[in-house]
Amino acid sequence: MRVIYDGWSLIHAPLSPESLHLLTILENLPRDVQPLVVLPAAAPQWLEFTGVEILPTPNSSWGRLRWEQFHLPSLVRRMGADLLHLVAPTAPALSNLITIFSPAGFVGEPLSRASRNVFERLRASLAFGGMERISRVAWPADLPPPSTADNFATLPPVIPRDFADEHGAQQAALDHLHLPAEFILYQGSAGDRNLERLAQAWNWAAVAIGENYPLLVIGFSERDRQIITALAEQLNFADILNVLPGVTPAELPGIYRLSTAVFHPAPLSPWCGPIRLAMASGKPLVALEDNLTAAITGPAAYLAGQNDARALGAALVTVIVEQEIAERLSTAAMLRAQHWFSEDFGSQMFDLYSETGN
Repeated sequence: MRVIYDGWSLIHAPLSPESLHLLTILENLPRDVQPLVVLPAAAPQWLEFTGVEILPTPNSSWGRLRWEQFHLPSLVRRMGADLLHLVAPTAPALSNLITIFSPAGFVGEPLSRASRNVFERLRASLAFGGMERISRVAWPADLPPPSTADNFATLPPVIPRDFADEHGAQQAALDHLHLPAEFILYQGSAGDRNLERLAQAWNWAAVAIGENYPLLVIGFSERDRQIITALAEQLNFADILNVLPGVTPAELPGIYRLSTAVFHPAPLSPWCGPIRLAMASGKPLVALEDNLTAAITGPAAYLAGQNDARALGAALVTVIVEQEIAERLSTAAMLRAQHWFSEDFGSQMFDLYSETGN
């Protein structure tokens, strides 16, 4: 069985849940699947995968539109692939391809961030139409079923194997990143509203803990780094903010293990998001209170309302200064996450491919 995978995120958002989930799928595939990952540019050095097809495409609204609506469908037909697997909600609208969708993006985020670009609006419209033609939605079995999908199939929750290896990126391998001795980690959704919420909540917590526990932010684009830096200067916490560029997926497990706590005042991702990665790393977690997050975390996170920056900040302070609470959260997190390294994921994914393709 030949399956085409959309690798756009591997090039342009390598730390995104889409990228991490795609890498996790690839490392769990059975031999019966012949994967081909399509990239819009040359593969980065950290991508150790041989089944790659490069279709050079500019990172622009028009380039992305052509990639999603024309390049990928054309390649699927040309290669005689059995199906297309997407990890972002960007399905081709003008084709009848058999398509599997793993919703790995942050829940509730718009396709574009208030863009007035005509090609971005067209791209959003076409992608919305394409999503109506998705063959199956692959959904984690530990979450309530998506209310908008009647064609979903549940699979075991799974995250990158390196998060299961306690000896995976050691401190020496991360020395070039010059990480603080203690830090709060944020690797999350970079929408404008989420950045504002992050800045406001951190500003409240920083008064109590910021001097000894700076905020480390990873996975941001240049635009998002400029926004959070401007907010930090406006709220006077620029000296306790560290926006770290250039982190690779291979370095991510080590950064999580070295963090003191993980702060995620942003929407979750069903697959491979920061909430799951924090729990698998056994870190105290502070996140937004909603039904999906509560279903994943149970007692393994301190949840607070999304419109209450003070409550979010106070929760973060609590997991830092109250050692007993932090240890309780860490223990609960590791217990829940121990089942996210199931060897059954690959075989069940293959079963889904076979059922959908027939």
